[in-house]
Amino acid sequence: MPVLPDFESAEFPPALKAMRKQLRLSRTALAQQVQLSTAAIQRYEAQDGSHIKPSREAYERLCAALSGLLAESPAEPVRAPAAPAPAPQAVAAPAPAAVPDVLLSEATLEQLIARAKMLGAKKVTVEF
Repeated sequence: MPVLPDFESAEFPPALKAMRKQLRLSRTALAQQVQLSTAAIQRYEAQDGSHIKPSREAYERLCAALSGLLAESPAEPVRAPAAPAPAPQAVAAPAPAAVPDVLLSEATLEQLIARAKMLGAKKVTVEF
């Protein structure tokens, strides 16, 4: 009855990741559903040295939450593509105008971040 392979199985990490992506959930959203940390979900999905196995209790919570979300999912895919599509266009359109031809040495931090996002960066880290 579980929707995932046994947590001891080598198929568990890729199956968890595939199911999370199928449901269009971020790691954070799934972690909130099952009352775990985002880092725990990341390490459950990892297929390298950082991989950890969930406890039996965590595994059961994951299966229960994913079962419930899968039962609700037929209605969600219809709504999901319609809502996100306008948002990126609205955010992306002002970025080119916000960063006119500015020399790198004269650009503000905000202009540099806007330019990086315009070029496709999903995350910008600034260290001093």
